[in-house]
Amino acid sequence: MAAGDTEPRRTPADIEAEINREQRRLAETIDELVVQAKPANIARRQINRVKEKGGRLVDEARALVVGGGAVRVESHLVEPREGSILLKGDDEVVTTYQSRGQLPPEAMILAVGVGAVIAVGVVALIVRRRRA
Repeated sequence: MAAGDTEPRRTPADIEAEINREQRRLAETIDELVVQAKPANIARRQINRVKEKGGRLVDEARALVVGGGAVRVESHLVEPREGSILLKGDDEVVTTYQSRGQLPPEAMILAVGVGAVIAVGVVALIVRRRRA
């Protein structure tokens, strides 16, 4: 070792071992990318996103009809800790809710009006079909 060298000399075996470690790490990364890029996995992720957004819309609609209550703000899957084993169907979901205040009277009047228009339209459609 020369004066000023703080790094020990690496042997060819050390270099070969480092190359092998990097190749294994790269292979694992490629395997993970292959799994994520599978069409079935992409479709599953998209379906989960649609379900999440649909669930939020249902919660919002329920809160509008019932008035008050809590509304789901966000839901997301929690990634398992490194080294843990996750079995199919064992996804852990964290959901955040927000309290909704009382609806203003104008919104209630509007909701009742829209409901009445829909009810009259359905009744008119049924009467029209029976006459035909």
